[in-house]
Amino acid sequence: MEKIERIVSNIVFFLLCLLAILLVFEQYVQIPFWLQPIGRMHPLLLHFPIGFVVLLVLINLFRKQLDEASYEKVNKFLLLLTALTTTLSALMGFFLSREDGNTSDLMSLHKWIGVAVSYIMYALILTYNKKKVYQILLYTGFFSIVFAGHFGAGLTHGMNFLMEPILKTQKAAFDENSPIFTSFVKPILKAKCESCHNEQKHKGKLDMSTLEKIHEGGENGPIWIAGDLEQSELVKKVLLPLDDEKHMPPQGKAQLTVNEFDLIKKWIEKGADELISLSQLSKDDTLYMLAKNKMEELNYVEEAPEYAFSFADEDLIASLNNPYRTVAQQSPKSPAIDVDIYGRQAFQLDYLTELKKIKIQVVSLNLAYLPIQDDAIGIISELINLEKLNLNFTEVTEKSLPILSACTNLRSLSLSGTKITSDISNTLGNFENLREVYLWNTSISQDDIKTLEAGYPKIRFELGYDGAGEESRINAPTLSTNKTVISKEDKISLEHKLKSIDIRYTLDGSEPDSVSALFKEPFQFDSYSTLKAKAFKEGWLPSETRTYSFYVKGITPKKATLINNPAKKYSGTGAKTLIDNVKGEADNVASKSWLGYRENSFSASFDLGESAPKISKVVMSYGINIQQYIMAPTSIELWGGNDENDLVLLKKSIPEQDSKFSPNEVRALSIPVRNGLFRYYKVVAHPLRVLPEWHPGKGDKGWVFVDELFFY
Repeated sequence: MEKIERIVSNIVFFLLCLLAILLVFEQYVQIPFWLQPIGRMHPLLLHFPIGFVVLLVLINLFRKQLDEASYEKVNKFLLLLTALTTTLSALMGFFLSREDGNTSDLMSLHKWIGVAVSYIMYALILTYNKKKVYQILLYTGFFSIVFAGHFGAGLTHGMNFLMEPILKTQKAAFDENSPIFTSFVKPILKAKCESCHNEQKHKGKLDMSTLEKIHEGGENGPIWIAGDLEQSELVKKVLLPLDDEKHMPPQGKAQLTVNEFDLIKKWIEKGADELISLSQLSKDDTLYMLAKNKMEELNYVEEAPEYAFSFADEDLIASLNNPYRTVAQQSPKSPAIDVDIYGRQAFQLDYLTELKKIKIQVVSLNLAYLPIQDDAIGIISELINLEKLNLNFTEVTEKSLPILSACTNLRSLSLSGTKITSDISNTLGNFENLREVYLWNTSISQDDIKTLEAGYPKIRFELGYDGAGEESRINAPTLSTNKTVISKEDKISLEHKLKSIDIRYTLDGSEPDSVSALFKEPFQFDSYSTLKAKAFKEGWLPSETRTYSFYVKGITPKKATLINNPAKKYSGTGAKTLIDNVKGEADNVASKSWLGYRENSFSASFDLGESAPKISKVVMSYGINIQQYIMAPTSIELWGGNDENDLVLLKKSIPEQDSKFSPNEVRALSIPVRNGLFRYYKVVAHPLRVLPEWHPGKGDKGWVFVDELFFY
């Protein structure tokens, strides 16, 4: 034990000497990149000395309950361990502080108290046999480490973090005359940004605690440029991939929600006016609608309900999560579970039936835009504690709604964009606790709403903006089917919720207008085709153009092989991904329908078998998600031959590149094949090596995402 004590004491003494030298010459110290990971281990290690100091105090308090020999062995060993971990923690903290460049008063307090604690722990070793001095130093070290921990927590969470739940007894009330910035934008920045950019801790030399400090900006200048999203530093940082070290908020921190980010972007786009209020905006202004929704959300104060049912098993909840279904408890203290299911093309009825395993705990279910029909309502009705159900733009009708009355706690029902009619009034009496029903984009009129309100005064009916008597924009036409990979026999039809609508379309990629072909009867396609459609109605502005791409099932290769492996986290189901006739969605790049390439090119080979049919063209489907750095390939090569080791280049195509931000979408490139009597084909797609100047990640590498290859 004496030998170990000498070794540890000497190590601690050496580290304290090193720490003293570093502190003396602090302003000249620069931490090299290879040493920075050690500094970042400070938050991991610091909890050990805190616990050890507490144990030292407890052992000292209960010393009389221990025999002397046991006390000496345990106490001395614990003291050595405490001194070593405390000194290492202080040294790591110094490295981290130099990397952050944080020089605030709070940082100084945390740093110097932490340094003092490390010297006090070493002094305990030196004064071990002097009982009174030892006890004084021990309790001094204990209180010092408490204060050091408090100030450290203040650096990471803010000084009001501990008492915030008590101090925050009520939410501020907003009205339409309140500035949008102070009412909505600033609270978002405070919740998501201020923990790293405040008076005590200003990463990147940015303090966002006050409006004046925000105007000063950081090391990269102002965080936003009024009216210019592309040059606004805040927007650039949020748009970076989550795993990029410059992405804000950093990975692991609470991220901006889609609605929060949209609100901030629209406010900047509108001119970043810090005084503009809802009352100064028209009701059809996007910023007005985003802020209005946020105002209703913030003003809606309701105590979290207490539930009598038990918690679901954590492993069961984890097993129910997949790329198309999110299952999560509302909070660690509540057994209530929220479920979101998305991905229209990938939807399976099992995603609903599997929820029976947690039918007691599900209180919120979002099925918007899914191919849900009346036969699925019986499954939903088994979720007996369901309070909120979103069936927007599904295929349900009022015929199935009486079955939902088994959900006696249902309070909110969203039926926007469905085929619901005014006959819904015959079924609403079955829902005793229903308080709100959303009926936007249905055949129900304002007169119908008045009748419903008179019959059910406890229910709030939302019909949305009517636009009657004004020239407003009509909604775009929709497809009658949710399939985009079809057979030659499938018929594709366009439809619209409103009557007396002209649906105009094109099949050559051009924009439809009022003289384009009029949709009259369903289509059938022989191979890959792009359909663009727009709705027209007298007294209304034309709808936005809706683009649909259809992939006819072609010749399925006998075998597909990946020549280059994709990135591990975007590896889909391997080579099978390319020929399974399952399309990916550009908004969900983490799904198993995609193969993602960045460091190398996409390259895959296909064997059509010994009696290979003649191929006239090959279609490659790829994703575009500019925010996630997923761009069009710089070039696509098609190779062919009857010897898989001796293929010749048949065609090299150059896809069109984006010159600015565009919506997330799945595109396709059709490659014609002359004399395509080959058994083997190889397709190569090269990712963008340098992102363009207009992109927030300019200079970085782009991604290529591929989901399907079709042979015709």
